[in-house]
Amino acid sequence: MLRITAGEFRGRRLKVPKVAATRPLVERAREGMFNHLGELVHGALVWDVYAGSGILGLEALSRGAAKVVAVERHHRAAMQLEENAELLRCKDQLQCLRIDANRMPTLADSQAAPDLIFFDPPYDDFRKGGPGRIKVWALFLDLAQRLNPGGCAVVHTPRGILSNEELGDLPGIERRDYSNTSLYWWHKQVATSSES
Repeated sequence: MLRITAGEFRGRRLKVPKVAATRPLVERAREGMFNHLGELVHGALVWDVYAGSGILGLEALSRGAAKVVAVERHHRAAMQLEENAELLRCKDQLQCLRIDANRMPTLADSQAAPDLIFFDPPYDDFRKGGPGRIKVWALFLDLAQRLNPGGCAVVHTPRGILSNEELGDLPGIERRDYSNTSLYWWHKQVATSSES
């Protein structure tokens, strides 16, 4: 069971889908992430990519996000996510897309630009290296560029696994470690008048 840590649904417990690739972010790391995001969550449109149980998107709704678009290809996980939203009575604020995350860039053209992106692929996608690693990181870079100015993209990885070369694609990206996990935050800058 997972617990919502703050906001309207604070203390409510959610079920975790029995899907091998699902690995919910631990509570301490989740709290750290949302503390970092602060007021950015309020009123935000959130893309929760590789949503799994939906804990990140549902926690965002608890903390005042306006809407979550959750992307989860595993049927069982998507069903559990929707059941969790039903349990919290926030299903109207959640759109669950049962698609492979790699289809998101094409689909994103028909979606409103997000204010926040949570990107939490299976750890194996990062550990494989080679084409698999390149593909998942390219997807994160693509989606991060679709943020509204001032928005933030967060990626959850095995601890310290991203190289300086990979991180160099997102100037200003920040990292914080929690046990064997790393969270990276990238804020999309608001263009100044001289840049527009």
